[in-house]
Amino acid sequence: MKSLLIIRISLLFLSTFLSSCGPVLYSTIGQNVPLFQEKGEFSGQAAYSVGFGAWDSDGIGLQGAYSVSDKVAVMSSFYSLKGDDPYADDEWEGSGSYFELGGGLFGGDAEKLFLYEAFAGIGTGSIQNKSRVNQGEYINVKFLKPFFQPSVAFSSRYFDIALTPRIAYLTYTQKDDFNFVQNGQQIDPGVYFDQNDNQILFEPGLMIRGGLPGVKLELQYNYSTLGEPIGDYTLVNDSFFSIGLRFLISNRTTPKQKL
Repeated sequence: MKSLLIIRISLLFLSTFLSSCGPVLYSTIGQNVPLFQEKGEFSGQAAYSVGFGAWDSDGIGLQGAYSVSDKVAVMSSFYSLKGDDPYADDEWEGSGSYFELGGGLFGGDAEKLFLYEAFAGIGTGSIQNKSRVNQGEYINVKFLKPFFQPSVAFSSRYFDIALTPRIAYLTYTQKDDFNFVQNGQQIDPGVYFDQNDNQILFEPGLMIRGGLPGVKLELQYNYSTLGEPIGDYTLVNDSFFSIGLRFLISNRTTPKQKL
């Protein structure tokens, strides 16, 4: 628990030096990378998750995936993050959630420790922002995000590392488009929406996990290239980090009985 606190403090401390803090109009999230090898496998993950950029947030991430055949799998993920630290100097606070569903193909050569997979799907998210300095000021958004998520991985019985160059398409379905005050200045979020609604995103991620065949500690870092046109003001949580446990239910994790 102490290690988790140190990681969070370090990440949030770094983010405060990168930019001024505004409301969050988009946040990247983690990636579901099960790395299946055969039919009938189930992979699940529960993780402590941190998003940082505009206002810093933390919460929980849940993932599940199942291989329906030797080549085909389905997956789903859910995230719920909140940024309301009373000791932070952010001018905004809020919360958000994200859910996605997808399917895809997997393969590779387990004997050579090389695996690959590719999922396609769609996600939906919502973010609520509330000003800490101007009573009654808020800005909320909802969005859809179709995505294509390929991964290549080194995978052994006790250790996995995967690179996932995810591509997505961001479409806002609801946006509160009105001016807000930031550091005493009027900011128009319409400029952000004009340039980033219906936008292709590149969101690469790195996943490392190690442990026993059936349960491993998993670390993940993801980044979004979504641009921000409003000067020095950050309106995006473009970085994501998580630490959690990955569970695998499979014939290959069950000890073989001797005859």
